[in-house]
Amino acid sequence: MTKGILDHAFEEGQVSISVVGRVIVVAGLILGSLHFGVERGLSVLELPELWQRQLNLGFFLFLIWLAVNGGIRAVNKLLPGIAVGWLFITGIGIGAWGQAIFSLAQWAFFRYNGEETFPFLFYLLPGLLPSLAVSLLVAVLTAITLRVENSLMAFLLRLLIFGALALLIYLWI
Repeated sequence: MTKGILDHAFEEGQVSISVVGRVIVVAGLILGSLHFGVERGLSVLELPELWQRQLNLGFFLFLIWLAVNGGIRAVNKLLPGIAVGWLFITGIGIGAWGQAIFSLAQWAFFRYNGEETFPFLFYLLPGLLPSLAVSLLVAVLTAITLRVENSLMAFLLRLLIFGALALLIYLWI
């Protein structure tokens, strides 16, 4: 039986928020740092631009899956029986914080090297929505894996999500 997001006692709610906040901060810091390191490393390799963008996207998707999945599993392990809404909040928080750290590192890198003097929001806003969307997708898939006990039902839910996503992409293009 799952609890509502706000159905915790005061002390339990404080502990939940504290653990969730710590996991978000640590996993987001790791995600943003690794993403920045991968992007800088790929730019040093001087690959063709198309390959560089595709590799960067692939590494970004892998890193966000790793960070969000690991963060949600950590929260679920540290607070057994926590509401599913908190797991979604954890996933979205990791994606948002990771993007903020990545953007801050980019802004500081270019400012320090004197290459560009754009404001911080120039780096943050373009990647924020894709980061939130992917982290929410990973959070939902991880929550299904952790909370749905029937493996057939979990498979069908994942299939439904990927089918709806494929339909949206097909209709958009």
